[in-house]
Amino acid sequence: MEKYADKLKDLLATEPTFTIEDKINKNHVASLARQYDKKLLELLSSDKDIAEFFFVDIDGSKVFKKDTFLSFINNKEFLPDSYTAFKSKIGLGVDADNYLSEDSHIVLNWPYKDCVLEGGQDKEDQKRDEVFFNEVLAPDQINTILDDKVFVNWKRYDKDGEHDLDELKPDDNLIIKGNNLVVLHSLKKRFAGKVKLIYIDPPFYFSSDKDDSFKYNSNFKLSTWLTFMKNRLKAAYDLLADDGIMMVHVGVEDQGYINVLLDEIFGHENMINHITMTTTEPTGFKAAGKNLVSTANNLFIYKKKTGDINKLYIEKGYDKAYSYVLLNKDEDYKNWKYKTIKEFLAEKKNVKPSAISKDEIAEFAIENADIVFRVTAVIGGALAKRKETLKLSAKNKGVVMKHPNDDMDNFWILNGGRLSFYDWTFNEVDGKRVPSQILTDVWSDISWTGIAKEGEVKLNNGKKPEKLLRRVIELATKPGDIVLDYHLGSGTTAAVAHKMGRQYIGIEQLYYGENDSVERLRNVINGDTTGISKDVNWNGGGSFVYCNIKNDANIFREKVRHADEKELEDLLDQVLKSSFLSYRVDPKKVSKKEFEKLSLADKKRILVDLVDNNTLYLNYSEINDNTYNISEADKKHNKEFYGD
Repeated sequence: MEKYADKLKDLLATEPTFTIEDKINKNHVASLARQYDKKLLELLSSDKDIAEFFFVDIDGSKVFKKDTFLSFINNKEFLPDSYTAFKSKIGLGVDADNYLSEDSHIVLNWPYKDCVLEGGQDKEDQKRDEVFFNEVLAPDQINTILDDKVFVNWKRYDKDGEHDLDELKPDDNLIIKGNNLVVLHSLKKRFAGKVKLIYIDPPFYFSSDKDDSFKYNSNFKLSTWLTFMKNRLKAAYDLLADDGIMMVHVGVEDQGYINVLLDEIFGHENMINHITMTTTEPTGFKAAGKNLVSTANNLFIYKKKTGDINKLYIEKGYDKAYSYVLLNKDEDYKNWKYKTIKEFLAEKKNVKPSAISKDEIAEFAIENADIVFRVTAVIGGALAKRKETLKLSAKNKGVVMKHPNDDMDNFWILNGGRLSFYDWTFNEVDGKRVPSQILTDVWSDISWTGIAKEGEVKLNNGKKPEKLLRRVIELATKPGDIVLDYHLGSGTTAAVAHKMGRQYIGIEQLYYGENDSVERLRNVINGDTTGISKDVNWNGGGSFVYCNIKNDANIFREKVRHADEKELEDLLDQVLKSSFLSYRVDPKKVSKKEFEKLSLADKKRILVDLVDNNTLYLNYSEINDNTYNISEADKKHNKEFYGD
């Protein structure tokens, strides 16, 4: 093999396009081989030994052994750089000559780890380039990766500010920082079967014009997204009460996939509604494309078992069909007299009917809804029962009648139809009785513009209106119920739940700085006046508890990312003594002298590689291990959290 390796190096080096700074670009050469690049194949064929090794003769024709060539140049022995050589020496490399089934050191290769862990992402601007770890797992980690974890930095926030937590109470609101799948599993002991509503607005699978889409650099983007979603939805299912409701907010591209996925987990028979929400107007550059303009998002609503949603109403403008006013409602219905609203107002103002405006009529109708009416058609069972009376009424225009044996006090008949008062359409909306209509599965009445300042925080391309979350929460809960959002973002769900008197749990991995959910909720406690505050008479108050999942490995990686040359040697000592050192590494083989010879970039790569990404989080079962230095306060609150 060495004979061919040296020859191949020299041969490839003769073509300038195959090198970078006089070094062979293995990735570029491999890419050309996959494309059966003519220049590469001609070069390989020009050397007798190389041609015999990488080509096979079939009926006088040379056929390129692509897989053999790719395996050869990707072997760690071919052009090993200092980084690869060091990595292999300390145990992080895998013997390329062994098949997976023959390698006794590998127990399980878990592609994308079912998206259990994301690549240490904790800032919004990392979102689009986020990757998943693809790790081999040690035997004991296969069963413990989703075990209960340790939470630290417990704080309470109330009107007096931030305090160290004294006691965790059963009805405390919770904001938890960390990987949401790991946290969801850790919530089970405390909240399984207790959550009334779970609403999530997850990263969208794909959208060419949305910055918050799920743009992972993977050939398995869709399957990755579906796996990402499925594992979290299954964990969420266990947290829901039997009468609990699941609501998933997705984009146009995601709706078919999420519908099928929710059917699988919750059962098609448990789907309650699919809501279409208008989010924007088809104006400006959005209307300039060739395709139909997308102006909507989707909300899928499922029940766990026995749950259902509440009946809600939305305000409706004046219905001009209610155009008559009853002049003497207090008298017996047989003596009732009426006029059109226009005629009534004209007489009252001593003007011609044409002088009465539509706005005047609407204002009068709404203010006097108990005496304003219309005549509606009678259908169904009522038609058969009152048929003769209806015929008689049609002949006696202007006379109010009732069926002699009518069992409904308010079923009056006029001009062959039913007399219906305007105030029958009134319901309470935002604390006041207004003309309304029952909520349907198309929501176009909530504005998504002008919400940038809600909660005094911003989240570009991802923030949702507080009015939307109010509707969601009203549909599925009553005061005191538990609401969970495990893609919390800037905290809209938690903020609205707080103002509406619901207990809430919010989970978020990213940290948004001054626009973080913690800052938003502090504003809520201090009397935030934006969003739905006026509608629900919000004046401030309440509290919430904050904690984050213990993640020393991520802290270490951040130190590596910002470290200079002098600090890296100390970080090498730190990781070699840490609890998160990869089980594949033999510390005795880590030579500091060889480490010092690496470039700054390669030193950082090695330090990150030394971290076992399967042990990012500390299991609760190990909380008393002195190695981890868990404070007595954190031990106490974890025991309160898990009910020990």
